[in-house]
Amino acid sequence: MVHRGQVAVSGYKLTRLDYVYPPLPVLLSLILPGGTLGLAICTCLLSGMLAASLLMHFGLRKALVVLLPLAGVPAMWYASSEALPQVFSILFLAVALFGFLRFFTFGETAGGFIAGFALAAAYSSDPSALVYAVVMCLFVPVVSYRRYRGDPYALIGVCAVLAFPCVAMLISWSVLIVTFTGHWPGNLAYAPGAHVLAFPDGVVGGIWPAVRTALAGAGRSVIYLTAALLVAFRARRPLQALALTLPVLGLAIMIWLGFAYNPVAAFYLFALLTISVVEYHGLLDRSADWAILLAVAVLQVGVAILWTPLSVGYMHWLQLLFPHWGVRLFGPTLP
Repeated sequence: MVHRGQVAVSGYKLTRLDYVYPPLPVLLSLILPGGTLGLAICTCLLSGMLAASLLMHFGLRKALVVLLPLAGVPAMWYASSEALPQVFSILFLAVALFGFLRFFTFGETAGGFIAGFALAAAYSSDPSALVYAVVMCLFVPVVSYRRYRGDPYALIGVCAVLAFPCVAMLISWSVLIVTFTGHWPGNLAYAPGAHVLAFPDGVVGGIWPAVRTALAGAGRSVIYLTAALLVAFRARRPLQALALTLPVLGLAIMIWLGFAYNPVAAFYLFALLTISVVEYHGLLDRSADWAILLAVAVLQVGVAILWTPLSVGYMHWLQLLFPHWGVRLFGPTLP
């Protein structure tokens, strides 16, 4: 982000605006003092805000279940302190999910608007938020079938409330890029693994690798799969449990289109989706379900530690934080 900020301001006026994506983290890299350290501190503060909001919302007993997969895995500590764009995007996606649930659980119109604006804010940090906006709209007929049955215009209106702010952000940003640089869509190499619309494996040939990667990401989130099974068999809502495959589909589409994919960020996202699922279906209200999810959350921590892929940055961070035993305890691991 620091490098992209320097490139963005190196041209005449706004002629290098196409290098400013994602705009929110790049803007912070220009404003905050301290360079990389300042961005890391900002990332830690955002992650702390997310953890504190979950603790306040659920209370200590329930938060123990939903926070274990996030707070008990060293790779999540690393992501929560180093990956500013992903943390920004996931934080706003979490806000969008909670707003979405408020809208459909309690009928609060404000929740729908919060979800829409939060998706737009997530897009300002990571373009894959567009995919999740589509996925959330696909959820609408599933979770609101009874409420809006026989009224298709209501479903269209709800989808418009969710998607319009994000689409408006995309259009506004595109107009700015075309106006000041003369071309579109600008530099989309916003991360090392990003190759948006480049399709290096081919348009058709890249479908199965993307699906396989998305399924692997979902499969490593044991607690998400458990929550889906509890929805299907304990809450007896098989259709809504089936709808929990939509985020996996969204992730596959995101990977296929070439958006930056980080397996740790995907784990982060599925953990937040689990929180939304257990909240919407009240899975933590019954002691038996709470005990099951707590046991699975502990198992999830072990699975995540054993699986976490090692990168050069993560290994260096482990050596700094745990100089004598960090890498030996948490690696080497499977890629």
